[in-house]
Amino acid sequence: MTDYQSVRDIMMPNFKKIEGITKVSDALAIMTQNKINAILIEPRNEADVYGIMTRRDIARKVIGERRKLHETHVYEIMTKPVLNVPPNMPLPYAARHLTNFKVSYAMVLENNTVIGMISLNGIVQHWDQG
Repeated sequence: MTDYQSVRDIMMPNFKKIEGITKVSDALAIMTQNKINAILIEPRNEADVYGIMTRRDIARKVIGERRKLHETHVYEIMTKPVLNVPPNMPLPYAARHLTNFKVSYAMVLENNTVIGMISLNGIVQHWDQG
């Protein structure tokens, strides 16, 4: 038995993935319905990588620039590539990894498959110093 918390212990398995061509208004509706603050953007092809869009991206890159939610595509405001972490990474290292790259979210990859997402907020909320 391990005596530390890992990414797998606290990851969000209810993440969603959408296409980059999706309108921001539709993506925001999915995020609201699923009570999530970030959404993964599917790669366009095998040579592409995942992107991510957060509520902060919407606030800064759409609302802050007076753009219309229903006219803006997700690919126009997403961040790419998405940082990833393995599920067995201890939480202190995951926290350091995300903060070193100045990001709030990372996808959890196992055998080249996305199995969840992790956030700095989630790490802080679930941190058990035992």
